[in-house]
Amino acid sequence: MKEELIRVEHGCFQREDLTYRFDISVSRGECVGVYVDDHFTSGTAYLDIFKGGTHMRGGRAFVRGRRVGAPELERRLRQNSMIVDKHRFHSTELTVEDFVISLGKVTGRGQKKSAGERLRGAESAAALRQMELDVPPERKLAELSMLDYYRLCVFRVWFWKGELLLLDRLTEILRQRDLEKLMGCVQLLLEQGAAVILLDLDDGFMRRHSDRIDVVKNRKTCYRLYPEEDGEQLYEILGWKRPGSSAGQAGRRGGGPVVLQVSGLELPGTPPLDFQIRGDEIAFLRDENYSTAVKLRDCLLGGRRWSGGVFRLDGTAYAPGELSKLIGTDIGIQLDRPDRPGGMLFDDLTALDNLSACLLPKAGRHIASRRIMENILEEAAQWFPREDLQRPLYTWSLPQRLRFSYYKWYLLNPRLLICFFPFAGQEPTHHEMIIDMLVMCAERGMAVWVISSGIDAICEKTKNDAFLKRLHYIN
Repeated sequence: MKEELIRVEHGCFQREDLTYRFDISVSRGECVGVYVDDHFTSGTAYLDIFKGGTHMRGGRAFVRGRRVGAPELERRLRQNSMIVDKHRFHSTELTVEDFVISLGKVTGRGQKKSAGERLRGAESAAALRQMELDVPPERKLAELSMLDYYRLCVFRVWFWKGELLLLDRLTEILRQRDLEKLMGCVQLLLEQGAAVILLDLDDGFMRRHSDRIDVVKNRKTCYRLYPEEDGEQLYEILGWKRPGSSAGQAGRRGGGPVVLQVSGLELPGTPPLDFQIRGDEIAFLRDENYSTAVKLRDCLLGGRRWSGGVFRLDGTAYAPGELSKLIGTDIGIQLDRPDRPGGMLFDDLTALDNLSACLLPKAGRHIASRRIMENILEEAAQWFPREDLQRPLYTWSLPQRLRFSYYKWYLLNPRLLICFFPFAGQEPTHHEMIIDMLVMCAERGMAVWVISSGIDAICEKTKNDAFLKRLHYIN
């Protein structure tokens, strides 16, 4: 039986004004998956336990089998845990050696020299080879690929013989093949006796690599799933539909006329794209690390050119520099946060002014703007409270601003709506609202192009058949 590292029974935790009830148990050499129904409440609170921001107010805690109080538990977790998440440590000056040694542990000058010698020693070299991590100590941290950066994080835990590593939602960042390589590195930690916790929304990933999965629902650890249990039981616990057979892959084709046709389109450093989207379709392009999205957005908004190929909208071929003239009229751009700088909403304007700013030019100069404003208000009042429409958008809640951003495209009705990572950073409770708005736009005849990381789990949970029928994958 493996030595128990951390155990919390009937733990009552406080974060700000919210209470959570987590049961935590992890042993040396064990990999535990934690599946949360809402990452922005339960998931953040769970991680904050190991950062020191969520405090234990009740329950029993044990460290290596010894009963401890809340202060000692929090101190041990802060000192002996490392969290690796999608927030990469950006620095143009730090080297690999700085990251591993200077930021790894608080050490004196003598210890730092000894650690430097060990970093260049045979044991570290062997571990780096096993992790397929070919990075000299003097290499700049900023020069590392995403995969190598995360490998280096794992190596740092191995180097300092850390007790606990937490990996937070890395399936949203790394490609599948890179994830498998990273988990090969994690296996070295497990063999060394460290414990690993995976917080993720990809249950398939957790099933492949975890010894068990703790299910957190309604801010409480409600169930523990072990490998011998039915794989679909997670969906039953959460009250979701059982996963179907690639619902999006067999989506409906046909319908409206072809709106967008892309032939041999080459963005710098990416394979050529060949696909078409009809009016009333929702096309999905998988982009695991935001690289394709950034390059495409630069071509659409920044005037950069693609390497080759043709971009046709309604049968007309456009050069990159010409596309910027279509943004906001024939082409809509929906960002993951539409109200941030560079987004398509103006926070200081009222909701009604946001709508009129884009709709009045379409009405033509000979139509009375006052009458149009009245019509816009009348139409929008069917979706949002009339008094809210006449208040600045910054006073609205985030979910309402998000819904409003899609509603603006619904009224404007561009030929093509491009949505960059629409589900990223959004609470799962908002996913269904986003899906409804995407369908609503497609039903108006728009070609909807979604660029995001994997959405398989979202497709499995949704009950919106109109979304699944319209959805098709283009890579």
